[in-house]
Amino acid sequence: MKQIWKELKESRTQELKTQKVENKRQRLEDRLPILLRSVVRLCKKYQTELIAKRIIPQLVASIGSIGANYQEATAAMSKKDFIKCLKIARKEARESIIWLQGLDELSDSTDKQIPEIIQEVKEVSYILTSIISKSES
Repeated sequence: MKQIWKELKESRTQELKTQKVENKRQRLEDRLPILLRSVVRLCKKYQTELIAKRIIPQLVASIGSIGANYQEATAAMSKKDFIKCLKIARKEARESIIWLQGLDELSDSTDKQIPEIIQEVKEVSYILTSIISKSES
């Protein structure tokens, strides 16, 4: 009898872990396109700045790559491919933070939208890390 309860408990624990990962995935599917649109709108404000001509293409590419790699992960053929795509998305998120910090410096830290976007990218990175960790275990 104890063995049955133990198996049921383990099964339920695994179900809850899977459910949490699925909830995070759903939130990311909603958040990533919004993040990209926010960054594009932000970049439009600085497109005439000379220094921004180097920062903006890199920023838009890295932000867009987060979502693209996430979408690729959701269509992965294997667990290994899934994890690899998520790790690339996480690397792109970290790169995006650097470019956002450059844009923040360009604005002399007066644009209040930039720290908000940096925070959102950090949260996305944390979620990706959580999904990767749970998927690897």
